[in-house]
Amino acid sequence: MEQLETRWSKKAALYALLLLLAVIFAFPLYWLLINSLQPLFTGSVVVPAKLSFHPYKLVFTLRPYFMYFKNSLILAAISVTLPLISSFLSGFAFARLRAKGKGMLFMLILSTMMLPATVTQIPQYILFKQFGFLGTYWPWILSGLGGAPFLIFLYRQFFMNIPRELDEAARIDGCSTYGIIFRIYLPISVPIIATAAIMSFNFSWGQDFFMPFMFLQEKQYPLATILMSIGYYLPEKPSVQLDQVQEGATVLFILPIVLVFLFGQRYLISGMISGAIKS
Repeated sequence: MEQLETRWSKKAALYALLLLLAVIFAFPLYWLLINSLQPLFTGSVVVPAKLSFHPYKLVFTLRPYFMYFKNSLILAAISVTLPLISSFLSGFAFARLRAKGKGMLFMLILSTMMLPATVTQIPQYILFKQFGFLGTYWPWILSGLGGAPFLIFLYRQFFMNIPRELDEAARIDGCSTYGIIFRIYLPISVPIIATAAIMSFNFSWGQDFFMPFMFLQEKQYPLATILMSIGYYLPEKPSVQLDQVQEGATVLFILPIVLVFLFGQRYLISGMISGAIKS
């Protein structure tokens, strides 16, 4: 009986700690949502006296929100689809194909992850400007075709967990390399593909705001760049920022990220585990 009480007390303490952490992590989202529903030019509150949806109306009227939303979708589609395919094929090659210098090339790819993005931004700008790619989506297309180092690593680790006997059996049955990829590896790679897609979408939607600022014109900016560089200001006085409108736009901006995470979290967990552990 005493052991049972001790066990229950440990579980209660654990659940209390998890509940406390959940409240701490959820509070910034609550604060952002509540203050985005406040009347204009009011201070920040924790417990609102009244709510107003007027800031959300101004989100769509002060700026062409849907145009920037469409731009975000275009960049997200490019940034998710192309690296997903190229990294998948590269990860398969590093895990399953034999080639001289493969290990050294893989280490070279991984070493690029240690380079800060600021180191390559100026050379990239000069290069794409010389090619005439400014104001186009070619920088994202070319980067996507080259693959993403972390995704290549994730795919490689996942494929190395698959027994090689599966490849040998497929070759005995007359299956080519591409047949092995698309008939065997692709169907069983749904968790890791979903994980890579979620991570790529989150980066493209929420973190890639400086690259569009460098390579695109204002009418081509995604939402992340608009919120970080321009924002919402009073039309009569451009020096006065509309905090409630800015917060409302931020709530709408992070909503797709939250939805993608909620619908894909089971794939994210299983994909990260299977991709990070080598048997």
